[in-house]
Amino acid sequence: MTQTHDIDFVITWVDGSDPAWQKEYRQYCTPDGSENTSPIRYRDWGTLRYWFRAVEKYAPWVRRIHFITWGHLPEWLDTSNPRLNVVRHADYIPAQYLPTFASRPIELNMHRIEGLADHFVYFNDDMMLGRPVTPERFFRGGLPCDMARLSLIAHCSISHAVLNMSEMINRRYNLREVLRKHPCKWFSPRYGLRNILKTLNLAVWNTIPALTDTHMPQPFLREVFDQMWDEEREVLERTCSSRSRSNDGVNCWVVRYEQLLSGRFAPISESDTKLDTLGEERIGDICDYITHQRYAMYCLNDSTQIKDFESVQRQLLEALQTTLPEKCSYER
Repeated sequence: MTQTHDIDFVITWVDGSDPAWQKEYRQYCTPDGSENTSPIRYRDWGTLRYWFRAVEKYAPWVRRIHFITWGHLPEWLDTSNPRLNVVRHADYIPAQYLPTFASRPIELNMHRIEGLADHFVYFNDDMMLGRPVTPERFFRGGLPCDMARLSLIAHCSISHAVLNMSEMINRRYNLREVLRKHPCKWFSPRYGLRNILKTLNLAVWNTIPALTDTHMPQPFLREVFDQMWDEEREVLERTCSSRSRSNDGVNCWVVRYEQLLSGRFAPISESDTKLDTLGEERIGDICDYITHQRYAMYCLNDSTQIKDFESVQRQLLEALQTTLPEKCSYER
């Protein structure tokens, strides 16, 4: 099926080494020693230029890239590229939420970006394309491609947000009604037997425990952001009012959850993706699958456990340079 609509990419980026950004951050946020305020959350690995090279090489069909930034820009970025839209926080985030140093206000207001396509894919800056992808990898029949799978709430840095979102979606939906309306989407053979069995095991309950989050580039319908702001404004406003990351509120996954629970998605396998954590013990395998293009998409999480950052970073950049050696039109 050939796509007939435009698809944009959106990526967020911050330069945590920028003195002006650091000054403003210290003015509004007090580090408390928790993971939420760790400097590692803003550490730059130097991979951004390879993100742009990968998009141009592997997804040349993308209409436009919306590059969200606090205000700083990489010196190598060619902002004159007509397919690049540099978006500063003040350009689209309502003034009452600014300045912000949390990802949630930045993400939950993405639909306000001027000129954003109705169909778009959201990337964190640690998410990369690893080989050629088609528009149908992200949207099929006008619907976001995704995997619907029930899950339990894991113990992690965002478990509080997931719990908050679980409360919201159970207020909005009844699990048995969802499964009855869209059985082919929730039990699609595309997911594989293991994922189907996990959903079946949790489907005996009346409530939705949680939904699996793959933490990959996420296709969104702009209209669903509008809907959630209309119907859940109080929760979203409270979330966006926090200037730094906290355990309160929700994140943009609530929009994804709404897409899944309302049936506005097309089932797809996630077997072509890889979620990984950077570190000395993993960097060899990571470089191997990057250079051999084993995955269409991968996400490389940072870690507080890295002892030799320079060594791990050097190996990662060498692997990316091997795969994506040529400058792209987004570079000066």
